[in-house]
Amino acid sequence: MKIERLIVGGVALLVGLLLGWTVRGVATYNVKAASVATYDDWRVACPSADTKEGACELVTEVSDQGQAVARITVTTDKDGKQIVGFTLPFGVALQAGMGLEFGKDPVKVYQYRTCNTVGCLATTPFDDNLAKSFKGATDAQVMFASLDGKKQGAGISFKGYSQALSAWKNGDAKRHSWFWRLWS
Repeated sequence: MKIERLIVGGVALLVGLLLGWTVRGVATYNVKAASVATYDDWRVACPSADTKEGACELVTEVSDQGQAVARITVTTDKDGKQIVGFTLPFGVALQAGMGLEFGKDPVKVYQYRTCNTVGCLATTPFDDNLAKSFKGATDAQVMFASLDGKKQGAGISFKGYSQALSAWKNGDAKRHSWFWRLWS
């Protein structure tokens, strides 16, 4: 009889703790707060959950000799597809496009879509192949040609990328689903 009471009491305690934890996650999630978190060389920025048109961004700055040369941004477009954008400074040869090189693999060339007040932008889908290249990379660089035709490149740091990628996916899931807020 005592063992049955202990078992029932233990199960009731566990159920109560789990229920309390999940209610706390939903009740305390602030839908009006934006968030920014840094993971070594990568950053995850998420708009508030009540911003319907926004999406979380996974961002890194590509530097050469301490000076920012490019920005890489992974996000989700309005159709829900993951894309990666490369923002390069003014003064690049637009017709040549920009290149992305992983180790000894051939350079992938992406054409610029537009230039704005920040710089020149090239985008491509963040498909499974590109995601695998990013995840397994140790040596990668962004390449571009300057207006005088000189080829330039800058290495991409993947320090903190895995943690940032996980946080980016979790951030978007929490913004769009109350279920994932249970575990926040």
